[in-house]
Formats: sequence, C-alpha cells, structure tokens
Amino acid sequence: MTKQTRLEDIPFAETLAEEPAAPRLRDLFSQQEAEREAARLHWFVHVKDGVLNPLFHHSLKLCPPAFASAFGNLLVPVMRWSYRDKLFPQRISRNFETLTVNRWNTDTGRKAGLKRWWHNIGRTMSEFCLVNKLWKSARIEVEGLEHLKAAQAKGAPVIFTSMHLGTWEALFVAIHEGLAGPSIGPFQPEPNRFKNRIVHAIRKERNQYLFPPGQRSAYRLHRLMNNGQYSMTIFVDEVRDKQVHLPSFGRPLPKKGNATVAVKIANSCGGTIIPTYLVRLGPARFRMVLLPPLQRPEETTGYDLQETIRAMNDVFEPIVLEHIEEWYMLGELRLPRKFAQSAYAKALSEKNQVRKW
Repeated sequence: MTKQTRLEDIPFAETLAEEPAAPRLRDLFSQQEAEREAARLHWFVHVKDGVLNPLFHHSLKLCPPAFASAFGNLLVPVMRWSYRDKLFPQRISRNFETLTVNRWNTDTGRKAGLKRWWHNIGRTMSEFCLVNKLWKSARIEVEGLEHLKAAQAKGAPVIFTSMHLGTWEALFVAIHEGLAGPSIGPFQPEPNRFKNRIVHAIRKERNQYLFPPGQRSAYRLHRLMNNGQYSMTIFVDEVRDKQVHLPSFGRPLPKKGNATVAVKIANSCGGTIIPTYLVRLGPARFRMVLLPPLQRPEETTGYDLQETIRAMNDVFEPIVLEHIEEWYMLGELRLPRKFAQSAYAKALSEKNQVRKW
C-alpha cells in the first residue's frame, strides 16, 4: 500500500521560489544589452527593493488595516510617476479602454475608472503586509457559503478556482484559515527574489503550503490532494508564455496552464470545482463570493477538460469585466492587434452601450 503524502512530511522550505543564479558583476558593462539589463536588475533594482520592501512591509504590518490601506492609496501618484517611462502602464491603459469601450459617456469617466484601477493596486500592495489579519479581524465577509457546504457534504476534496481580484492573497487566507483548511495550491513567483522571500514569510506565518511552478510541485499537489485531507486554491488567470489566457475575451481557450491543472486534479481525487472570487468593499474590507460548483455531466464521471475550462471562462469572464477596476492581471494581458475589430469586441461594445455602467 502506497504511503499517503502529508504536509507534515514536506519541508516548508520547498514552498520558497527557486532563486536564479546571480549574474556576473562584470555583466554590468557587457556589450550585450540583455546581459547588462539582467545584471542591473539583480545588483541594483532588486537590491534596492530588498532594502525598502522589508522596511515598508514590517512597518505597515504593525498598523491598523484601514490605515495601511489608506497609506497605499496615498502612494499611487508617486507610483504612477515612477512608472511613467515603462511600457506596461501604456498596456494597462490600452486594455482598460478596449475592455470598457462605451461603458462611460465621457473620456473623463473612463479616466476616473482607470484611476480607480491604480488606486486599488496601491491599496492591495499595502494590504498584503497585513493580509494574515484580515480573516481574524472579520474584514472578509462570505457570500454563497451554502455552495461550499453542499460540496463538502459529498466527502470529496474541494478545488477553488479564482481570479486576481481585489487583494487576492486574502482569498488564500479566508479559505485556509476559515472555510476549508488546510488549503494548498500553486503560486506564480515574482521576478524579484526579495519579494518572494517576503511572500514566503507571510505564508509561513499562517502555515500555508503554496508551491512554486515545477514538476516536483505538481507531483506534491497530486499526492496531497489524493489523500483527501486538503482543499486546493488555484488562480486560473496566471501568466504563461507572457500572456494571460483566461478570461479568453474571445480568444481560443487554453489547453494547458492552471485551469487544466485544476480539472486534472479534480478528476484525480474525485473533487468538486468551486469558482470563487474576492471584491473590495472598502479599505481592507472584502466580500468573498462562492459560486455554485461546476457540474460534471454525471456524478460518476470526471470533468470533461475543455468543456470545464469553457465553463470556468463563462463564469469568470463577466465577473472580471464587471470588476475590471480591481483585476490585477490587466497589465499582463496582451490582446491581439486587431482585437477592436473582432466580433467579440463589437458585441462587448454594444453590451456596454446598452448597460452604461
């Protein structure tokens, strides 16, 4: 008989993202632009963050949640100014305008909506410092708890799928500490090694095992979920190959990635997939919405891979569009050049024109 894998048997250090080898110092003067940029990021930009981020994190961690959130909000003008020469703010603005076309009557309304996106990000960055306090201090309310209870009554594991909305790390906390813990899952590391160390410390504080990408992590997740003692939380709007594939926004549905992992693990352990998401109610206050489980064609058969990914997209796409001002992945989305001329974009424009949010 195969021995069950348990969290207690796994060193928590395995949840720390692997750090790349340091570039050579002499690469700072390399004739190759890529080598110079990699060295500059590693030895200057990231080291600067390694000094400032812990100071920022540990200071705000001691503050009341509402104060920390407000502090992040105040930093937004400085943050936007510091990014003024980068390409991604232009991509954010372009994506926002494209996905909200005809939502507002005036350009002023659109700019105000985009400003709210930036201010949500500012609050989120600060709220991350004290995210472990949010559930314990009753700053996350839950809607749709009956869907979770019905799934748990079947006695099989629950796989929560979600999007990066609001302060998304708080969703990990709510599930792990309040609703269906212990909860495990994968996560996507930051490019900055110092930020990853902070993230690792925060998760260690609440003893939540979230694994970085890789074959060993995939093996761990499958083995752990098959012993029936854990739930899994997985965000299906991850960045893969420099692109966000879900929501699809009229593009082909992905055939690999986190959505595929969620379906395969659900089928492997006989689990139930529950879509869920987090929206902001105010400074460091959120509502977590649990939606009805994705249904199999029959209870005795597994989820069909592509049909289930399509169902996930059908659930999450309108939610992301409705809460676009809180969707972090807007800056990673790369829509096709002729997206505005697509049938999807035209239908979206007409829908916004009718609704006028």
